[in-house]
Amino acid sequence: MTGARGITAGRLAALVVLVLAVAVVATLLITRATDGSGAGGRDGESKGETGDGRPSRASSKGATPGPTGGTPYAYTTEQELVLVRGDRPPTRVPRVFDLADPHRNMVVWTHDGHRVAFFSDDELLDRREDTRLITVDARTGEVRRLPCPGCHDLTPVGDHDVMVLSYEPGPTSAFRIDLDRPTTPRTELDNGSYWQPQLLGATPTHVLTGQYEMSGGDPGMALRLSDLNTAGITVYPRFESNAYMPAALAVVGGGQRIAVAARHNPGGCTAPFPIHILGPKGEVSGTDQSAALPPGYIAGVTGGIGVSDLWWGPDQHLYATISAWTCDKSQDTQDGKKRPHRPATLFRLDGDRWVSAGDQPATVVRPLDRDTRMVLVIPDCNGPVERADGITYCNTGSLYREAAGKRTKVADDVLSLSAPATAS
Repeated sequence: MTGARGITAGRLAALVVLVLAVAVVATLLITRATDGSGAGGRDGESKGETGDGRPSRASSKGATPGPTGGTPYAYTTEQELVLVRGDRPPTRVPRVFDLADPHRNMVVWTHDGHRVAFFSDDELLDRREDTRLITVDARTGEVRRLPCPGCHDLTPVGDHDVMVLSYEPGPTSAFRIDLDRPTTPRTELDNGSYWQPQLLGATPTHVLTGQYEMSGGDPGMALRLSDLNTAGITVYPRFESNAYMPAALAVVGGGQRIAVAARHNPGGCTAPFPIHILGPKGEVSGTDQSAALPPGYIAGVTGGIGVSDLWWGPDQHLYATISAWTCDKSQDTQDGKKRPHRPATLFRLDGDRWVSAGDQPATVVRPLDRDTRMVLVIPDCNGPVERADGITYCNTGSLYREAAGKRTKVADDVLSLSAPATAS
């Protein structure tokens, strides 16, 4: 039979349960979409966005002001970027990240702290012409994808802009993109000469660039500081280093504060890793790393150090995480000679001397407020690594939330950690 007479009490109860189940599932799907944590579409585009950079209707309707509960931060794994914003559900953006090459995994925050930006994995997957600039709003979780063909490096400038380097139309073409108005045309930047192929960092008004070069068989980095307002260029003396050169830039007291770490003889057991303070007019001054060196250290003979992270803190001090090792001359290979003395731990620059600022392992540190900070701990892998998955083991680690010296694990298999600038 059909019609109302065919519905028994049992069938009616079953129908009510089914309707309630559908309603619950629909609610969960809508919540997932508005949080930006869903995945779907081309290359795992997050729900709540469109391919041309416009937020979808679901993302716009579901946006809620935030965050509540402190400074946002982001971390990456091999498969995604995760934005954590207070007590809101995290925003997850699928993207393949390179386990071994940090230059292909650049993640930056705008200087106003409102957005995190990074490139899609198209270049990594040999689709350079399809590269897009992905941005995530830390206040709402909204995800945008802006076409950026040939783009390969970026840094924040202004309050809410980013500067990108692109292979198109030239190998070092530079553009400025306003992330508050992503549909407006990007502006090409011309510094009167050519842009060096690597962006090391920037303040709202100045950009530090670098170019790897060989001279007499020795690797080095040529650095320039470009003033975006005047187009002035400051050229620094050549640094003995390879292309991996940690840098930290901030505006403190109205002036530009710049620091770089220059790794000598990469891979060598006796390799030094000095940290320099740079002035806006080309000045270079060294720092005293005695407190970070291994026991009995003799430059070029007995040991070495590694700098993993470099950043300006909210107290206007420069911070670094530094590991140290000694050398066993009986071993044949450079890696085999390294004998760990101290894992990467936190140091602070007081005047021109580095002092210990923590004894727990710490590879990357980012403060969230006066009492809380995020800490990423990755194995240093100094010396032989007895692990079949050496690449993964030496480049991923555990992420912790540290409050009052106590650490609580947040995630494993983490590649990188980032947060808005803390010095301004």
